[in-house]
Amino acid sequence: MIDNKKLTKDFKRLIASDRLFHAYLFFGDVQAGSDFVLSLANFFEKGIFELPAENAILQESLIISPDEKETIGIDKIRSLLHFLSQKPVLSEKRTVIVRNAENLTNEAQNAILKIAEEPPPQSLMIFIAKSEDFFLPALISRLQKIYFSFTRFKEDLMRERVDLSKTSVEKIVENNQIDQFFESLILNLRRDPVKNLNSLKETLRRLTLIKMLNVNKKLQLKTLMKYVK
Repeated sequence: MIDNKKLTKDFKRLIASDRLFHAYLFFGDVQAGSDFVLSLANFFEKGIFELPAENAILQESLIISPDEKETIGIDKIRSLLHFLSQKPVLSEKRTVIVRNAENLTNEAQNAILKIAEEPPPQSLMIFIAKSEDFFLPALISRLQKIYFSFTRFKEDLMRERVDLSKTSVEKIVENNQIDQFFESLILNLRRDPVKNLNSLKETLRRLTLIKMLNVNKKLQLKTLMKYVK
């Protein structure tokens, strides 16, 4: 588990002093960001800064995710605004959590920008995304940005617990962990850059292919494994 003790302490202090910002972007490790924001919402409603129970319902929180077309459009932003416009009863804030926020359409982002410029009282919006690069500059300027590093994945790789097998490659792709995998692998190889020079070059080459071209990701990772084992 990523150690978020300091961040938790910081947010508790901001809440206690009523200095919490109205809109945040959590980017990087989306799982860590999601866990943190759910813990935050639980703290508002239950007074405990930890993940809510599996079947728990947070009545003052609304989670928005992409539709079947993998987009978040203007209709969902209208629902967001309607939710935030209601006064909280069980919590200090009405909290909206937008998962996979990189899928927001430009129209949706412009609508959010207007909300961020004049947020409803006692409202909180938190967007979770892999990168800040997916957002319009005007919207980004209205969000407080917090980066969640891929610590858990890095620790697994450093301790050599990541099995670079066919099964692991498929899991990395299916769980959308390609970015953190490459970040962790490069970090590990750089521990001995002379010895791992060729592996580093091949890793960067495969990363470029995946990012720039429509290539088979599983095949690229399987080929890469021949160079880094």
